[in-house]
Amino acid sequence: MILAIDAGNTRIKWGFHDGQAWLAHGQCAHHEIDELERALDKLPKPQQIVFSNVAGEQLQAMLEHSLARYAISVQRVAARASQCGVSNAYAVPVQLGADRWAALIGAHHLGARTALVVNAGTAITMDALHQGDFLGGIILPGYHMMGSMLQQGTAGLANDSGSFSAWPDNTADALESGRILAITGAAGLLRAQLAQHAGSTPELIVSGGDGAHLATHLPQPLRLVENLVLEGLRIIAHEEHL
Repeated sequence: MILAIDAGNTRIKWGFHDGQAWLAHGQCAHHEIDELERALDKLPKPQQIVFSNVAGEQLQAMLEHSLARYAISVQRVAARASQCGVSNAYAVPVQLGADRWAALIGAHHLGARTALVVNAGTAITMDALHQGDFLGGIILPGYHMMGSMLQQGTAGLANDSGSFSAWPDNTADALESGRILAITGAAGLLRAQLAQHAGSTPELIVSGGDGAHLATHLPQPLRLVENLVLEGLRIIAHEEHL
């Protein structure tokens, strides 16, 4: 029994795996961590707990307090030079975000040979994976962050919901179309660079809270994977248990 927790910049996501399948998933905002505790009350005691945290030490302390009930060691994931069949090309491997590292491991074990791994959360990461090698990647503002940054930094931009359009004729549609094109344009360029490097067409593996919204605009072929970071955390925990 594995309890996996992905503590991101905005939300905490968790999953409970019995070795065969996910039995439960959930998520909450940082200030709603009591929802995680209530969910744990309804689940069996895990044999392993594994988590990634990119949200800082205050949340770390809150998670540790919530998990102290089990009196078992908790595995906090950090990127390594290599793990679970994936090698890390970061100049300083440990500086790669734990969530990005787990997502790459998850993608590799889902059978991805050459893929651009896109995790669309508060920030968006796009990471190149080729035959088990993480080549590098980028970080850019997330879909919602792009909108709020524009509205905060400019005058006269309304916070209205817009629709994507090839040629927007109103401000709301211009904002929506601009951030969609910024994200999908970056993905298209990175995918083309990876194709040139690999000599084959990479697939896109997309996850994160805004993944489904962006998927219809992103280049194909594309695989939408819910909770890719949790998948990677589960794999890491399984390897450590062997």
